[in-house]
Amino acid sequence: MKYGIVTGSSRGIGLATVKLLLDNENCQIIGSSTAGNHVLNLSNFKCLKLDLSDSHSIAEFVEKIGNIKIDFLINNAGVLLEKWNTSEIKMEQLKKTFDVNVFGTIELTEKLLSLFTPNAHIINITSDWGSFSEQNFDAFQPHYKMSKTALNMYTKLLAKRLEEKQIKVSALDPGWTQTDMGGKIAPRLPQDVAVDILNLLNNDVESGQFWHKDKIREW
Repeated sequence: MKYGIVTGSSRGIGLATVKLLLDNENCQIIGSSTAGNHVLNLSNFKCLKLDLSDSHSIAEFVEKIGNIKIDFLINNAGVLLEKWNTSEIKMEQLKKTFDVNVFGTIELTEKLLSLFTPNAHIINITSDWGSFSEQNFDAFQPHYKMSKTALNMYTKLLAKRLEEKQIKVSALDPGWTQTDMGGKIAPRLPQDVAVDILNLLNNDVESGQFWHKDKIREW
């Protein structure tokens, strides 16, 4: 039996990933949503309340997990608060974005480190927008872009820290995807990204890399 955690699992990429993983009867998944509600009601799945901007909520989430050994963590939950055509820095939005996408995600991961099994895998869902190699770079969505860049660096740092424990850490760029964040005209479906995530979990990939469509991409 494999045990995994998927944050932000009530919709979009998180929901599609949970559905795909649960096709395997030997997989137990803990999901999260800010309200603790979920559309799935399956014996090998449970959803817990988690607000990544709140340290108390993170501590409660970890406490409810208990001492189970975790085989994988998908850090999928994230926010984009600014309008798509906004380039202005608004400090309140920047702080709220970092609270979830960076500080909360890192705090949760760090609190779970002692529970990971040997050969476990941590996958951080980041973005092309958080890369320095983005081909169509512009000044828009600054808060989101900076947060995902920070999460990319955390991925590299954590991978280096966990080398001796043989725990893999990966960043995944899902591409433009049809989610609440990406909109309905995006070329990729959440199910496509779920397959990418499953492929990362099922293959002996190199730790500390940035992935897109099953290939290592530039940071």
